Amino acid sequence: MAFLTAYMATIIFIFGIVIGSFLNVLIYRLPIGLDFVKINSMCTSCKHRLHWYDLFPLFSWIFLGGKCRYCKAKISVQYPIVEALNGISYVLIYFFLCGGNAIEGLNFKLLGYMVVASCLIVTAWIDFKHQIIPDSMWISIFVGGIFIIIDSVINGEFSKEYIISKVIGLFAISGLFLIIGLVSGGRAMGGGDVKLMAAAGFVLGWKAVIVSLFLGAFAGVIFAIGRKIISKKEMRGVIPFGPFLAIGIIVSAFVGEKIFNMYLDMFI
Repeated sequence: MAFLTAYMATIIFIFGIVIGSFLNVLIYRLPIGLDFVKINSMCTSCKHRLHWYDLFPLFSWIFLGGKCRYCKAKISVQYPIVEALNGISYVLIYFFLCGGNAIEGLNFKLLGYMVVASCLIVTAWIDFKHQIIPDSMWISIFVGGIFIIIDSVINGEFSKEYIISKVIGLFAISGLFLIIGLVSGGRAMGGGDVKLMAAAGFVLGWKAVIVSLFLGAFAGVIFAIGRKIISKKEMRGVIPFGPFLAIGIIVSAFVGEKIFNMYLDMFI
């Protein structure tokens, strides 16, 4: 059984880095409106068409020394990081959210959380670079949430309390963000953040999505302090909130409700 579990985890990791390669395509093409289905993969510097042997996730970047085979331009370290991050996320989801016991962990919940994790990676990267959150990402997170609900129905975990938690979660943080956005005229909070947290609340439920906000804010503060210390100058420009919300959401998927309940236990 242990061997089969390790084998499945390896397969899931390989699947994850393959999907991670596609996520890099989305990160590059979605913000500029470039078709990601019909147009072949190409070097972003020389535009040379890439062949199958140029596209092995992780390994191609390593074997090519982080450079394009054709023009020798540097290939961003983003590519292997996204691929590895997606593969690792899938394995962690398999073990800690889906039981991770041989084939028993292969279910709709695994599929749903895979979709959510991949969309959060894309969202974080695009928002950090372009300050936008594509609608396709938060919509896909909703779809991931539906897969998770289907799994709860199949396994007899579906209940009135379960769905009420998700409905409340839908508005718990997104409603707050919407009010902030309206009051500030969109300057303090963007519509993308509102929709992202609505989708996250649908996936996580109200307890975990509240925790995700605090974790995201904490991650944002740490980043801002770290960047100021490293650059040794005042920060300028807008720091997008989406990447830090994404961190808070994915962490809360694993431990959000536990943190919330531990906090309540301190006062009960």
